[in-house]
This record gives sequence, C-alpha cells and structure tokens, in this order.
Amino acid sequence: MTSMNYQQNTKALILTFLLVFQASTAHAIWPFDSEADKAAVTASNEKIEKKLQQKELTVSTRYFARGPSYTPGQKWSESVFESQLQKQNYRIREGAQSLLTGDAKKIDERECKSFIPSEQQSFFETQKVSCWVWQTHESENYLVVISAENIVLGTFKGLPWKIDWHAALDPNLVAQFRGKEPIMQSDHKISDFPVNCLNAVMAIEDNDFLDHSGVSYTGMGRAFVKNIIKLRAAQGGSTITQQLVKNYFLTPEKTLKRKLKEFYLAIKVESEWSKDEILETYLNIIYMGQYGAFQVHGFGSAAQVYYGKSIQDLSLPECALLAAIINNPSQNNPWKKAEKALGRRNLVLSKMNELKLISPEEFESAKASPLPIQPTAKASETAPYFFDAVRKQMAQLNIPIEGASIVTSLDLDAQARAQKSLLAQISALELSRKNIQTNKEKGFRLEGLVLSSENATGLVNVVVGGQSYRQTQFNRAVESHRQIGSLVKPFVYLTALLYGYEGTTDVNPLTLIQDERFEWKYDKKKWAPDNYEKTFNGEIPLYFGLAHSLNAATAQLAMKTGIHKVIDTAQKMGFTSKMDEVPSTSLGATQHYPLELLQAYQTLGSLGEFTPISFIEKIEDRDGKVVYEHQPKKEFKVDQTAVEVLVGMMQETLKTGTAQASKALGWLQPSGGKTGTTSDNKDAWFAGFTPHQTTITWLGYDQSLSSKLTGASGPVPIWVQFMKGYDQTWPADDFKWTDKVEKRKVNLFKTEKETEFIFKK
Repeated sequence: MTSMNYQQNTKALILTFLLVFQASTAHAIWPFDSEADKAAVTASNEKIEKKLQQKELTVSTRYFARGPSYTPGQKWSESVFESQLQKQNYRIREGAQSLLTGDAKKIDERECKSFIPSEQQSFFETQKVSCWVWQTHESENYLVVISAENIVLGTFKGLPWKIDWHAALDPNLVAQFRGKEPIMQSDHKISDFPVNCLNAVMAIEDNDFLDHSGVSYTGMGRAFVKNIIKLRAAQGGSTITQQLVKNYFLTPEKTLKRKLKEFYLAIKVESEWSKDEILETYLNIIYMGQYGAFQVHGFGSAAQVYYGKSIQDLSLPECALLAAIINNPSQNNPWKKAEKALGRRNLVLSKMNELKLISPEEFESAKASPLPIQPTAKASETAPYFFDAVRKQMAQLNIPIEGASIVTSLDLDAQARAQKSLLAQISALELSRKNIQTNKEKGFRLEGLVLSSENATGLVNVVVGGQSYRQTQFNRAVESHRQIGSLVKPFVYLTALLYGYEGTTDVNPLTLIQDERFEWKYDKKKWAPDNYEKTFNGEIPLYFGLAHSLNAATAQLAMKTGIHKVIDTAQKMGFTSKMDEVPSTSLGATQHYPLELLQAYQTLGSLGEFTPISFIEKIEDRDGKVVYEHQPKKEFKVDQTAVEVLVGMMQETLKTGTAQASKALGWLQPSGGKTGTTSDNKDAWFAGFTPHQTTITWLGYDQSLSSKLTGASGPVPIWVQFMKGYDQTWPADDFKWTDKVEKRKVNLFKTEKETEFIFKK
C-alpha cells in the first residue's frame, strides 16, 4: 500500500466514523442509551456548545496577593521601592513629565503640597518630607508622603487626591481555583509567546498543526503503524486541537464513543476558532505539573514556576523544556526526573532542528544549557489555606465566587515566613521530644497554625492552617474550635480594670490580690483551681498574676468582678463563640475559633480600637465590576485607658513572665502577649502583638492527644521567628499611649529589678 493510498483510506475510514457519530449526536443518543442517558448527553452537548461560542473553556476564580503596599507608620526604603517598580515594569518619570499608566515619579515637597487638600497637610508643618506618586497598570493613582527619617507619614488615592488607608502597586496573580481545586494559571495573548515556544510545542506535539483541520490523518497513520511495530501504545496521534478538546470538554474514559466525540469536536473547534485562538488557548490552559498544593496550568505559570520569569523572557532551551513537560509533567519534571526531562527537552530541540525551525548552531548551544535549579517554594504548601478563608468571607458577604477576581490581603513573603517558622519548630520538636517522636511513628502528626493581621487596617496577611494543604485540607486557622486556656485571662484583668471589684474602683497594675487555694461555690457545686506549678504565692500585685498566668489569683479576680462581666468584656473585644457563666470559663475552658482570638488580641494591640478583620481588599465580579472594597471601620467598645493599662501589664509577660523565652530568642521590641496551655496539654497557644501587627500561634494534635507542650515551649519560638521578619516593615517603636495615661517606674515583685507600667492619670 502506498503512503498516499494509506492516507486516503485512513481518512475515508475516520470520516465514515464521524458521519455516523454526527448523526447520532444530532439525536443526542446512541441506540443503546436510556432516556436518562439521552437527557444527560443533550445537557452535555448544550454545555459544550456554550463553551465553544464563548471561547471560555474554564471558569475559574482568580486570587491576587497584595503587591507592595504602604500604610502610615511603615518603614520606607527608596532603593527597595525602586526595585519593586522595576519588577512590575513601571517607568520612572522625572521633572515635568506627565504620568501615564504604569508610571511613577518622585516629587519635591512644594509640588506634593500642591496636590494635597490644605486640611490634610499637618505633617508638612513640623518636618521635611518627600513624596512619590504613581499610576498603577489598572490606572489607579496613589501618592505617599515620607519623612526625612524614612517613615510613611500619609497615603493618598485620587484623583482628586483623598487620604486613604494605604497606597499600593499592582497585586500579583498567585492562584486560581476551579471550585476548591487550587491551580496556577495566567492568561497571555498569542503575541506574548516567544516564537521559539510556539515552534517548540508544534514540533513535538503536532508539526502538522498549521495544515490540518483538527484531526491529523497522517499523524494517526504514523502512530498506528508505530504502535503495531512496537506491539504497544508507543505513540499517540492526537493533534493540539484534539488535546484541547480531550482535556477540557470530555471525560478521560477510553472508549470508541469518547474518541469519536473527540474527533467531531476537534473539527468543530477548528471550524469556529482560528489557529491562533486554538494555540493561544492550549498554551494558556495545558497541564504543566504540580507546585506544592497547586496544579500548574499554561506556559505563563510554568515560566514563573520553573524559571521565575515572565513568558516573554524565555530563551530557546527554556521554551524547549516547557514543551517537553507537556507530554508527561510528572515524568519530565526537571527537579525530580532530571535525566528524563533533559532527554525529552533535547528531543524537542532535535525536532526543531530537523524541521529547520532553529539553526544547527542554536541547536548545539541550546543542548548544552543546564536544567533550571529548583527555587525555594514561596508558601505553596499553605497559601491555599488563605484562599479557603477568603471563600468563607465571600459566602458571608453573599458575593458569588465563580469567575470573580479577588485582591486579597495575603502577603506572600510573610506567609512563606510563617510556613517556614511553623515547619521548623515542628521538625525540631519531633527530634527533641520523645513523646512527639512516638506519636509520629504511630501516624499522629503534630499540627499547628499561624494567623497574623495588621492592627491599623484589620487586614489579615497570613493564614497557615496546618503543615500542608496538599496533605490535609482541614483549615485549623479557620475551622478548629478548641479550648484556649490562659488566652482568656487578659480579659479577666481588663474587666477588673474597667469595673473594679468589691467596692474598689482604682484598680491598677499594683493592686493586690490573693493567690491562694480557694473554693468557688456555684449552683450547689464547688470548684477549686490549682496553679500550674502546684504552688501559691500569697498576696501579689495584679500584674504578677497575669504575667505568670496564675490560675488561682485569676479565678478569684473573676469571681470578685463577676463572670458575666468577664464574658461581656471578651465579647466586646472580639469573642463570638458561646461562653458559659461557669467558673472554669475564667481559665479558658470554653472552645473558640482562632479567628476570634486574632480579632480580640488585635483590638488589644490597637489599644482598644476595634477594627473588623478581613482577608479581602477588593472584589471584582466576572464582568469586572467592583462589588466590594475594604475600608477599615474603627470603634471603641470599651474604655481605652483601661486597655492601655492592661497592655502595659501584658508587656511584662515577654519580659519576666511565661513568654520570657522570647528574649533569649532575640525578641526585644515593645510588645504584649499571653501564653495559653490547656490543663491536659492538648493545646498550646501564644498570642502576641506589637503596635503594628498581631499574631496567633498554636500547636497540638487533631486527635486531641497531649503534646506535653506549653505555650512557652511550643508556639512562642514560632511567633518570634515569624515576627522578626517585620523588622524591615515596621519601626521598633512603642505603643502610642494617650495623654490620659502615664508611665511609672516600679520595682518588680520579689525582686529589686525596675520596670515600667502604664497608670491612669
């Protein structure tokens, strides 16, 4: 049989199949289908037709991490900012040059002052300032005012310029979800792809792509003959168009019916789409491997994952590797299967050379190029926990998720740092603690969480809900409901500062309370709390009871103030779960979600100013309409001066109290916090805050085993390592105390060491 006759016979056979199939689909049935099957096929066909017409193969939700963002009080680095502008392809303008989309320029104080309304110019009066102004790629205008000490004084958004809570460069697309399936995908025009990338894909996947009409009969014939010779499925004959149809219209079942449908749809797609549209769509959505919890789809995301580059910047050998990966992403992974990846890449280059798409010199040079080195993953294992929290907030806002573009408050660098801090501490504990080693050998993994938010804005930057989202999708940061132990104690002391007790209204850090064994009688029951160390200290100052987390003293204080008042105070500060009016509530026996703790402790870090937490900065629906935009809403729900006095006491926890290990770990910045350990050591917590940032950390077992950890031995090191990373973001300044309080130096209880506390004037 001649090759021409073979090709004609093969084509005739396939066309016969297609005619039979087209006739059957016109009736939406096969002869052996039931009525239910008919309805299902009809619905499937209608869905496919809609996708074809809209050229929308996948509807996904797009998640953006915040780009470089600036708020008043933050540190400023000119060199870092210019580097950020360069990374986002901004053009720096000078002098009288006007600003266009994607432009930025530094302006002097005189010009800056002319932009800003006179009633908002207070920071010009006492110090010398400089300003930067820019227009984002989304045409939003921002202005930031910087002090001579390189601190952000004010942020504005316009035009006309109005004071705003932040100024920002462009957000970064980091993930897309289809339902709850995390993917990475960035869409590009065909003109964005280097010619070498287009040629590499066609050379290895479908070198007849520009000539066939969806099905390559020549290619199928070659594959058929080769498979017979090899006596196995050695080669496929699918075109790029068929691959597109197979992956995004059809199920993966291997049946004649599905294959015929693939042929039919491939020809239909070719009749309705241009070759450029087909190739562009294919290159944007083809599966390119796994990156942590994310599926990587498309050359744009693959370029970032494997090379850390934009698609436009890929070289010949880099294009060839991405084309090589398509065939089998797991087997051709350059980091896990380097030899196979190299062989497949060089095969792509050979094909390009044979087809004269590259010169022999280019071929030899590209073959000598090394494979990419695996980069450090940036929060890829835990970032989906953040997006899980975003989805829950959108449900609460009653905003449809499908097709939305969501600018989240996720800080990728901080998320990566939190992930690293958590995993490092768990690894250290697994090596150093016999019980944790034994539990791991039995299949019980120590788990943890990290939550962090900005005090001034209420925006959550970090949600680490466990060691790995890929291993378990249970989001402990959002969904776990556990006892909080001593984390409730600050709100017992705050209640005493707010309302006094037993006729005493002038309650301060030095007010004396009793730390001794006692019985709390209620509902014909008796409750006698014990201290963790099983010892009592007698008469002690208030601050000592809080700093050293003394159960007996705290419970007596709650009894004297009234447990109902303690619950009311806690709820005003951010607690939402039910709290029973029983004595054990004063020591944290009730169960709460970590987000409640973040909200309540953020309110403490803000010196009593309640700002609702949010994971989202802005949402656009699938039509590009802004349907939500975050604006911090602040209010005081309790007396601010009482909170200031409490925060002054909570600073002692890190200096001489249960979290003093933080000093040995190198943490010396002004901050307050509280350790929390449940009575059976099933939960170990630390909640801490600076004037700018609040962070919650936890360690424990999903199975409620005892870890034998305390808040100090478990979560405190995670908190310290994570918070150290904010040294480049926030200055190490003190809390902004109001003029209604004052600092006083006092000698610490049982020592001659001197410290400072906050007192009402």
